[in-house]
Amino acid sequence: MFLRKLFILVITLLPFLSEAKIIETITIKTVVPLIDEDTWLVVDLDNTVFEGKQALGHTEWFYDKAYALMKEGMTLDEATRECYPMWIEIQKICPVKPVEDVFIPALKNVQQRGIIVMGLTHRQPSLVDSTISQLASLGWSFQPTAPVKNIFAVPSSTPTIYKEGILFTGEYNKKGEMFTRFLAIISQKPKKIIFIDDKRSHVEDVERAVTEQGIECIGVHYRAIEYAEKVYYPEIAEFQTKFLKTIMSNEAAILLMQNELE
Repeated sequence: MFLRKLFILVITLLPFLSEAKIIETITIKTVVPLIDEDTWLVVDLDNTVFEGKQALGHTEWFYDKAYALMKEGMTLDEATRECYPMWIEIQKICPVKPVEDVFIPALKNVQQRGIIVMGLTHRQPSLVDSTISQLASLGWSFQPTAPVKNIFAVPSSTPTIYKEGILFTGEYNKKGEMFTRFLAIISQKPKKIIFIDDKRSHVEDVERAVTEQGIECIGVHYRAIEYAEKVYYPEIAEFQTKFLKTIMSNEAAILLMQNELE
């Protein structure tokens, strides 16, 4: 009886198991051949599409600040809330650069094929305008082939908003859950999703959530940031905070530090 039940369970799960896959890569070039006309390409932003151009404002700066506060006794939520006001101000003036030079050209080529391309980020809604400006500085917008053009909130425990082809889930919500809620709101169910993120835990979360909805999913753990030229140095970021109103490059900060100018 046990074997019979196990056999039935395996047969039931086979369609989902066969439609879920996670791959690792350091280049978007690996992903492009996997995209067909039935695909929605969904991409993370920080350390995937772009990274901070200098130490202050880089994602690693935010993590460092939060972890330092946690060592002092704060919870993750408390540390995040403490760091976010400054993070918001920095992102308003923080220039960004692609993690991989060919990433945005690849997105443009996919977009030109009429494929749906959208962003899925843990950034909070307070960073919507800054984020859209940062993407525009790189010559990119998700809007032309976004699944829907309107702006709306997604019900969640903390603010989540969709604007210009990007779903901003905030730090505290799971990307997979927010994405499936988003699909329910727009009443669309793609046949296939490819999701790209630099954090494997997020890839696994989204892959699990959409697969449970019967959607074929390829999760891409995109590790290009691990091989990119290092940008974040704590001592440089700390020095740059003195010039917050006019964020300076790493090179300029190093020059001033070497000459003991403040």
